[in-house]
Amino acid sequence: MKKILFGLAILLGLGQSVDGLAQSTPSAPKMSVNDRMAKARAAKADKSATKTTPAGAGEPKATPADYKAPVDKTQKGPHGELVHTGERGGKFYINKNGNKTYLSSNQ
Repeated sequence: MKKILFGLAILLGLGQSVDGLAQSTPSAPKMSVNDRMAKARAAKADKSATKTTPAGAGEPKATPADYKAPVDKTQKGPHGELVHTGERGGKFYINKNGNKTYLSSNQ
């Protein structure tokens, strides 16, 4: 009896799996590498074409002169260099190597 039930279970299982295979949709045909690359390039071009412009796109670009520290005309460095004021209030001059040298607060 057990052998008959086991045999029927196997046959029913096989019948369902064959049924499932018959109802599956056929897979899409494979695309060639060139076709896939062309599709990816087209998608990238569409994406870049639909990008919005960033806020302030009409504003002119900043120049290095916009970032220069204000010069303190009342002070001079040890060799007559211009003394600049930093963004947090520190005083410095540019030494002969091109580096900032900060002045102490008691000068």
